Amino acid sequence: MLARIIDINRRRIGLDAPAPEADKAFSSETGACNRLCVYGRMRPGGPDEAVLVPLGGEWSEGTFPGYLQGGGVCTIDECPGLAWRPTSEWNHGFLLSSGQFPDFWNELDGKEGDAYARLLTPFRVGTQEFVANIYASKSASEAQLLMIDGMNVHDDADFRL
Repeated sequence: MLARIIDINRRRIGLDAPAPEADKAFSSETGACNRLCVYGRMRPGGPDEAVLVPLGGEWSEGTFPGYLQGGGVCTIDECPGLAWRPTSEWNHGFLLSSGQFPDFWNELDGKEGDAYARLLTPFRVGTQEFVANIYASKSASEAQLLMIDGMNVHDDADFRL
């Protein structure tokens, strides 16, 4: 399953050609289309928690992989960026499950902006593992995905010129 997550994330970030039907099918099969992993401003008690209130749904606490910049500390003014990498340490986060997400993704994508990409991630609650969406720094996650391939990030950037 991790290989499929990585493949979809590469496509979402623009490293490979988009495959929206395969993405949609996988998200539906795994339930990721109804889940968001939150670690920053939109988390329960966070400064932007009100953004997700209209969705209702169920919150769970758990962990997800990735590198949280700046020590992972979120304040009212600033939250860390995330470089998504499945082999990084696992971080504390929150999972919101709601059937309202399919109608809300475009709004959330717009709120997060072009610097962030909505990627897929494993999310663990106890011994259960789910697939969820997560917003991560686009450039930092792109570099991590290239390193998974064993590419020298700088060589690949030169290649695209």
